[in-house]
Amino acid sequence: MFYIITILTASLLIIAANAIFLSPAVVSVGEIALSVAVGVLAIIAEDGLSALILRRLTPTAWYSPDVKVFNVSRKEQKFYRSIKIKKWKDLVPELGLFTGFSKNDLKSTDDHEYLSRFLLESNYGVIIHLANGLLGFVIMFIPLCSTPSIWIPIFIVNLILSLMPVAVLRYTSCTLSKLYSRSRDKIKK
Repeated sequence: MFYIITILTASLLIIAANAIFLSPAVVSVGEIALSVAVGVLAIIAEDGLSALILRRLTPTAWYSPDVKVFNVSRKEQKFYRSIKIKKWKDLVPELGLFTGFSKNDLKSTDDHEYLSRFLLESNYGVIIHLANGLLGFVIMFIPLCSTPSIWIPIFIVNLILSLMPVAVLRYTSCTLSKLYSRSRDKIKK
């Protein structure tokens, strides 16, 4: 719900700011609203498309729990605590329904296969959300959204809303990685 409210509020603010600062002789409020609506829908579509492409066209091995790039440093962990992630992490929707693996609840703390899949899905999520945030600029190539006062704010809102799940996934990966390592060590014994 937080994301929907944020997107709607940001859209209204973008429309209002453009209506105030753009000459009504050049563009009407209706045209501005249409441009913002197209921009928001386009960025949502782009996010979905990039997620689908990354999911289908990149090797699963790239997202393995053992890939070092996904390790979370102590400094990064400290950063997440400093931004008080525990207070707002539940505002970020979990979209595991698209992959058939929900990350809302930890169902096991010692099942190696389960923890491996949980980390794999988290790692996919990190890369997908980073790509979504960074690739949002492509909406500037859509004629209705090419005005900087339209596409830049939409891009920024999308970037922020994309980085929030990255932070949550990275934050939860700290604990999951420890549990995963412990379960792997038990298997080796």
